[in-house]
Amino acid sequence: MSAVEMTCASCGANLVVEAERRTARCPYCDAPSVVDRPATADRPDPVFTIGFAVDRHEARRRLKAYLRGRRWAPNALRAAAAERVEGVYVPAYLYTASADSRYRAEIGEDYTVTETHKKGVRRVRKTEYRTLEGSHRCYVDGLVVTASNGLSNSELEAIEPYDPSGLRRFSPALVSGWIAEEPSMTREASLELARGEARDQVGRRLHAFMPGDSHHGLQASTTLDDESMDLVLAPVWVCAVRWRTDRPPIRLLVNGQTGKVAGDVPVSWPKVGLVVGAGLALVALLILLGALL
Repeated sequence: MSAVEMTCASCGANLVVEAERRTARCPYCDAPSVVDRPATADRPDPVFTIGFAVDRHEARRRLKAYLRGRRWAPNALRAAAAERVEGVYVPAYLYTASADSRYRAEIGEDYTVTETHKKGVRRVRKTEYRTLEGSHRCYVDGLVVTASNGLSNSELEAIEPYDPSGLRRFSPALVSGWIAEEPSMTREASLELARGEARDQVGRRLHAFMPGDSHHGLQASTTLDDESMDLVLAPVWVCAVRWRTDRPPIRLLVNGQTGKVAGDVPVSWPKVGLVVGAGLALVALLILLGALL
């Protein structure tokens, strides 16, 4: 693991910290510091920061409520979940672009006809389809994709969205005292994630844009122009729980701005077995009572 040198601005100690960290805390005077290093293509300086609006106490409360709603979660996981919650500024890219699409679809228009049968007259709804081709232009903004190999894009998506009104121009003071991670994904890898999300968003807009009563066979070719990628530090409360020594840790996340919680919670199969067994026993008892009566 690579490292960089920094000098504590409070006591002057020379420290060696992990290159993946943008912030550090001095072990001698407990002063928070922000690592000063030259920007590179894959590790640019942050442009924006979204501050923590949810504190540690609230994050723990929401985690407990989240697990209470997972009735099949192991009891050991529920007990351990709030023991260690870390606030992290996760690097992500804020993506914007213009999207030009050419589309083709079959548009359905409903109409009714009167049909006469032996049993009488009835009105029947039918659909007439016609081919529609055209162009569509829209602006894609507000997409946030991960720049961290430690936090997958699907995990970040699970706790989105972030409110863009909370964006602030980055300054070291905003992240001082917090764990702040440097980008560990290449900019190109994050850009491909953003383009995939952008095309998915454009596809949803095209479906909503289609006229008529129904449509099918929508095909589109989308070109993205005027792309921009700004590095933003997004607040996330991370709870990594090793609830069994023979299992990998479970990671739960809380959006540090909105409080939204996400995470894959395992199922306690013994719990399921007990409930199923109790249900079968109840059914057997009812059958027995019915036979006796």
